[in-house]
Amino acid sequence: MKTTLLLQAQYNKFANTNMFATLQKAPKEVLYKDRGLYYGSIMQTAEHNLCGAISITLRKFSAFSTQKLSGLDEIFGYVTPEMKLQSDIYNDISAFAALQEKVDSKIIELIESIDDFEKIETLAFPGIEFKKLRGFLILALLNHSIHHRGQIAGALDCLKIENDFNGMLGMQ
Repeated sequence: MKTTLLLQAQYNKFANTNMFATLQKAPKEVLYKDRGLYYGSIMQTAEHNLCGAISITLRKFSAFSTQKLSGLDEIFGYVTPEMKLQSDIYNDISAFAALQEKVDSKIIELIESIDDFEKIETLAFPGIEFKKLRGFLILALLNHSIHHRGQIAGALDCLKIENDFNGMLGMQ
């Protein structure tokens, strides 16, 4: 399970890096305009994805690390109680991309530091909870990023902005 999770986390880092390289070339006003996506704009969708990685993946699963991961409190501090990024990060695409890179690296470090992926854990949200193997929950959370990158890619396609950041086979 660890090998699969590491591959998925490394892929997310690769795809997110390529996605932000594409976003940084696009006009800012295009990225922040409501495009009718579930979360509104391209950047609001990216924000939701990053806040989930921070507030759910890192916060919940860091408890199962065999070692204390450095820098988590700083990362947690970038997310508001409303599950939004601090505005200085959200409004600066370069800072946003740098935080995404830091979070992706920390998720890889987290997975490397977990020994037991077979224990049943509970992941609860308002009105629903999931009891699954720890590894399955982490995989589901990693797959969440693929879903939202797909929404972003679709929006970019509609805007005729070339993008091709989702290919796992192209990963180095």
